[in-house]
Amino acid sequence: MELTDPGPIVLLSGLALVVFGLVVAGLPRWGSGIARGVVRGVQVVLLNVLVLALAGAALNDQYLFYSSWGDLFGSRSTSVQVHHGGTSPEVVTAAVAGPGLRGVTTPAVLPPLPQPGSRLQTYTVVDTRSDAEGQVYVHLPVGYDPRSSRTYPVILGLHGFPSGPKGFLKLDFLSSVDALTAEHRLAPSIVVVPRIDTPASLDTECVNGGVGQPQTDTWLAHDIPAWTAHHFRVRLARTSWATLGYSYGAWCAASLSMRHPDVFGAAVVLLGYFRPDFSAAYDPLTTATQRGYDLVTMAHAAPPPVAMWVLTSREDPLSYPTTSKFLSVARSPLDVTGTVLAHGGHRDSVFTPYVPAALAWLAQTLPGFRA
Repeated sequence: MELTDPGPIVLLSGLALVVFGLVVAGLPRWGSGIARGVVRGVQVVLLNVLVLALAGAALNDQYLFYSSWGDLFGSRSTSVQVHHGGTSPEVVTAAVAGPGLRGVTTPAVLPPLPQPGSRLQTYTVVDTRSDAEGQVYVHLPVGYDPRSSRTYPVILGLHGFPSGPKGFLKLDFLSSVDALTAEHRLAPSIVVVPRIDTPASLDTECVNGGVGQPQTDTWLAHDIPAWTAHHFRVRLARTSWATLGYSYGAWCAASLSMRHPDVFGAAVVLLGYFRPDFSAAYDPLTTATQRGYDLVTMAHAAPPPVAMWVLTSREDPLSYPTTSKFLSVARSPLDVTGTVLAHGGHRDSVFTPYVPAALAWLAQTLPGFRA
């Protein structure tokens, strides 16, 4: 019986119902009062354990945190590194036609920081173009001074779903950025962490829907970068802008960089996927617009000059199927460095150990992030 089969849920449900029935019926009734009390106490504890295990199995069935019994009990994730696509830095960093941040300027006098003296700033950003409103966190490098003329590269941090910007902040991304910066392995960088979905309860898959539907692609690829440039001292070249995400946010990171190579020069994709994965309640794409978000087809037919660091696991049924196809077809000028794990489900602890390596790769790949 595999961990991802229906068997564990069925078995745990059956056992929980049996123990619940014994507790309600007061069985067994033999023995002294003390003995029956001890048995009843054991039954109640066992029932709680079974209910918790059942809840865990149901969550794992939904989100695939653990992909096998070996994964659950700590089998080692042997990695295989692969490389596909172009290898020329000149190709990856080449200028690309398109609007991007062209025409966007940073004002001489910036708006005041809402939390002066703090490295973590919190905003609510409203944009009429995409009709979106969402919370945005901005993590500033040590010594950032809005009055200085010094400019910084930008990492767009993208959270998973269901989650929010705070979920990104709780992981090791910001501490890894600080550690590599202190070691002079990464240039001091501004990390912008916006809410991906607006409204927050809707799984938009970071796409633009039709008239009256969320324009999440525009929100993340144009509105947030323009807002960032108007509020902070940032470099406007695409070689100083990168996306970084995990799970659903990794899909968004890949989509934004490949669809908007005029804005973003690189992407870090941690346990992501390369075709949108909509829920049954919302799918705004038509047959025609669906093709524009098929990154596997794009990597083969019209690869953009973008650098990408990709992590997946053979045991991750959400990430691996489309990622393996993507890695097999990627070609120049798309430059892809892939790490494929032998084991590991779809959870934070699988990708967290690889965050420093991904950031070090970013510093070695895009000129704007070199220390």
